[in-house]
Amino acid sequence: MLTETQIAEVRSEMVKDGTPVRFQINGQTLNLTTGELQPKGINVLYQLVYWNFTKETSKKIAEWTGSKPVFSD
Repeated sequence: MLTETQIAEVRSEMVKDGTPVRFQINGQTLNLTTGELQPKGINVLYQLVYWNFTKETSKKIAEWTGSKPVFSD
């Protein structure tokens, strides 16, 4: 889960045409706002995808949360 300060920082870095990304921990997708993990093995259609981050911002978020950024093209 991101802190309020981290949320403010990444919001300031949001872009219109970012790279779609999911943040995963042990095969489960992380909700950045609540810190909850979605069930393992659910269809990708139901996983949370964040659309407005650059790859650099996504990598920073992943480092903060201990997750792995999984990018979609």
